[in-house]
Order: sequence, then C-alpha cells, then structure tokens
Amino acid sequence: MRELNQTYQKGTKTYTQIRSSNQGYIYEVTDSETDHIYYEVFEKRYNRRFDCISYPTEKAFGKWAWCISRGEDYKSALDIAIKRLDFLSELERAA
Repeated sequence: MRELNQTYQKGTKTYTQIRSSNQGYIYEVTDSETDHIYYEVFEKRYNRRFDCISYPTEKAFGKWAWCISRGEDYKSALDIAIKRLDFLSELERAA
C-alpha cells in the first residue's frame, strides 16, 4: 500500500504532513503567493483500486476532511487541527 507523500507542491501551495495517526492526517498548507498558512485534517481513507491512501477531494471537505484557518493566528488553527485529529482517534476507540 502506498502512503501519502510527506510534502508535495500543487500550484502555489506546498502541502507538508505535520502529524498522522492510524485514523487521519494533518497537513500544513502554505500558499507562496499570499503567504497564508492553513491546515487540512482528514480521515485516513484506503483506495482499494489504486492500493493507496487517498488525499481528499473538494467534495470530501465538511464530511471526512476539514480545512482550518484562523487568519494570522496559525497557532490557534494548529491547536484546533490537532484536537480534530485526536477526536478522530477517540471515535475509533469508542467504536
């Protein structure tokens, strides 16, 4: 099974994995055009067809993926992202 890349570039954005668990991931997204930083948190989803973990598409956000931004308050956004990932882990333990 192929895991997600630790870092990758798409257009002006750089995606860097900063945390992972058995249930999900947190990526820090930096836009070089605007210097804006935000976080994407999403559940770990296995794609059987391609034998890999899938990065969420736009349709996934709000369902099993979340974008967290607090303007210039990156620390607050990161804290919220970590809490969301921890919550995914708690749901798995409770199931």
